[in-house]
Amino acid sequence: MRIAHELGGLSLAEADILRRAMSHFDPGDIMKTLKENFIRGAAIRRNVPNDIADQIWEMMAAFAGYGFPKAHAASYAQLAWNSAWCKTHFPAEFMAALLSFSGGYYSQRVYLMEARRMDVKVLPPHVNHSQLRFKVKYPKGNPILYMGLGQVKELTMQTINAIINHQPFSSFEDFISKVDPQKNEIHNLLKCGAFDQIISIPEGLDHLNYKHPPGQMELFSSKPKHLQSWNPKDLINAQQEILGVSLGRSPLEIFASKIKGLGAISTIEAREHIGEKVIITGMRQTLRRFRTQSNQTMCFLNLEDLKGSIRVTIPPQVYQRHYQILQNIGPFIIEGTIESDPQHHRFHLVADKACLL
Repeated sequence: MRIAHELGGLSLAEADILRRAMSHFDPGDIMKTLKENFIRGAAIRRNVPNDIADQIWEMMAAFAGYGFPKAHAASYAQLAWNSAWCKTHFPAEFMAALLSFSGGYYSQRVYLMEARRMDVKVLPPHVNHSQLRFKVKYPKGNPILYMGLGQVKELTMQTINAIINHQPFSSFEDFISKVDPQKNEIHNLLKCGAFDQIISIPEGLDHLNYKHPPGQMELFSSKPKHLQSWNPKDLINAQQEILGVSLGRSPLEIFASKIKGLGAISTIEAREHIGEKVIITGMRQTLRRFRTQSNQTMCFLNLEDLKGSIRVTIPPQVYQRHYQILQNIGPFIIEGTIESDPQHHRFHLVADKACLL
């Protein structure tokens, strides 16, 4: 870009367009125009003969073919090594940092599943333990990852700061009197499990039915009637609504007996079944569609289970039959053949059938 700008007189905007065009080996009219401008500018600004300017142009194009990917690869190699070291030696802190700042390529649900595979316990936001973002604590020597209060729907920064400044709370009444939150904020905190070990969800929601000034203790003087506890499904649905993700049992755990009955193998076991027909169940990590040379749509699906993940190739004829099902995140039952790619030292599943569990 500096050569194009300082030698050829291209503007910085044109130099950036040139960089992008060369990186993608664009042979179109833009490149032709930029080359003409470069050669003319080099002659006017630096008295560079046209044939020499043409050689410089070709050297720039040749460098663009490997120079940028080389720098890219070196940077990512260092980043990958640093990340792998942190993930190995400080898994809870690594996942907390990753989840606190929107992760990266995958959705938050995928990173939470990875934390589960690493035996890092993840809990919903808690009024006594959570900060704005994900936070690691070691109550009994083992790491627990608490989701941040910032993820709770409709919780204002004013209330979040009040919670953090007054932690810990000895009771529900103590929380109400010190924080003075809005009713909808208490409602969402209760439903996502933020008062665990302080008050049960049904009991807390029952208290909200009373009309009272914030912090008025008389409200809590009478014991509430016996209330039925929430079942796990209710909590999962509430967390999905309020947090945008569920921290309860994975659907793969819920359907464990059914998965076993299907004779499904794990993604880790797949490497032992090269060339064989298998059944694999899992959740969608990513799905990428593209068109073949014959203009048919196919896709690559990254499928994860409780052990790991595998790439699934969905051929055009299979995609055409099951494309509506593939819009979901799972859990899927995929039947197909495990094929290897010796050149890249990896394997993948080529799907024949796909359905929801």
